[in-house]
Amino acid sequence: MKEFSIPLKKDYPRPVIELYKLPTLIDTGSVIPVFSIFPSTIEKYFESKLILEDESIEGFGGKEKGSVYLIKNFEVGELKFKDFEVFVPREPHLKFPFLLSATLFFGMEYTFDTINGNFIVRMKDEQRFEREFKIKDIHGKLYPQIDGVLIQDVDSFLLDWIIF
Repeated sequence: MKEFSIPLKKDYPRPVIELYKLPTLIDTGSVIPVFSIFPSTIEKYFESKLILEDESIEGFGGKEKGSVYLIKNFEVGELKFKDFEVFVPREPHLKFPFLLSATLFFGMEYTFDTINGNFIVRMKDEQRFEREFKIKDIHGKLYPQIDGVLIQDVDSFLLDWIIF
């Protein structure tokens, strides 16, 4: 088993790490990663490309309109995403510039060690640190895809097939 850890920021009661010198929330309830920064900032600091426009995602915070960007070479600790697609809301308003979804760590074990202040990620020895994260638009809904494997929300999938 291989592992790496990233220090948790002590100033926050929620699991927050620092990436690219910015506070980054690890949101275990989220399916799609969100960059709540202006597209001009993404274009300036990351090698990026607009993929989808006028998309929407839904969550406990309500419905949000925005775009999907492809970012080349985004790193989370030792994880290196060569193709990393993220949702960018029209109006940045989150207090965290980066919100990382649980789906980024699909097939891995992760722990928040709040005693010692670490976010720990464990993976099988045969797993690679290089990954690809894409967002697919399927019938107007966004779904994550890790290394070519589509990850669907079970509730959404069942609702699509249930006949009332």
